[in-house]
This record gives sequence, structure tokens and C-alpha cells, in this order.
Amino acid sequence: MNAVDAVGTIAEILSWIGLGLGLPLLAVVFLVKVHDGSWLPHEIVIVEDEDGRARARWFTAGDFWERPLRPQESAHWHGREAVDAFLSERHPSLMRFEPRRPVLHAFQVLGITLAAVGAAAVALSIVLLFIG
Repeated sequence: MNAVDAVGTIAEILSWIGLGLGLPLLAVVFLVKVHDGSWLPHEIVIVEDEDGRARARWFTAGDFWERPLRPQESAHWHGREAVDAFLSERHPSLMRFEPRRPVLHAFQVLGITLAAVGAAAVALSIVLLFIG
């Protein structure tokens, strides 16, 4: 086996791994984003209950909404009465502080990286067909 065959074999393996994992990850990300719809920036008000628990309140789509805040969300509002958040365009009762889901963003970056490696490996394999 010469060097061209070895590089071709490695490129073949990388193409299968890259495209085989990257494209399904991107498909899952796409389907979740289509299902979620748009998340629009909105200002919400933070109030504290008698128990000391914080609640987020907002008015959108002609209705008043509220939900209790999770302890890990305290970094976004601590010490302020009004904060910026993101509301679901399809379901105005859903609110979050990040413009996108962190796990979904990580899947998207991983999917793009793997798909790019796979596509580059396919291109290298095609070039090596004409060399060897």
C-alpha cells in the first residue's frame, strides 16, 4: 500500500464518520428549530412572592403571563426589576433568557464541523481517484 492509498483510506473513513454523524445532527437541529419557531426579544418584569421566590411576568399576544424562575436563572435578573428575555412567537407562555438553546447550539456546531470534515474528505477522495 502506497501513501496515496493510505490517505485515500483515511479520507474514506473520515467521510463516512463526518457525513454519517454530521448530517443527522444537522437534521435534528433543523427539525427542532422548525418546531420551536422564532423567539422574539421582550422585556419582562421580575417580582418576588411573599415566600421570597422570584416570578417573571410579561404581557404579550393580548394576554398576561407569568412563571416562577428557576434558581439557575438568578444570574440574569438578580437585583433588577425588568430584564430582557426571549418569548416564543408560537407559544407566548414560553420564556427563556437565552436567544437559543445552548445544547441545540452545541449540536449545530458539532454537526457543521463533522459535515465539513466529511465533505472535505469526500473531495479529497475524489481528487485522489484521479491522482492514483
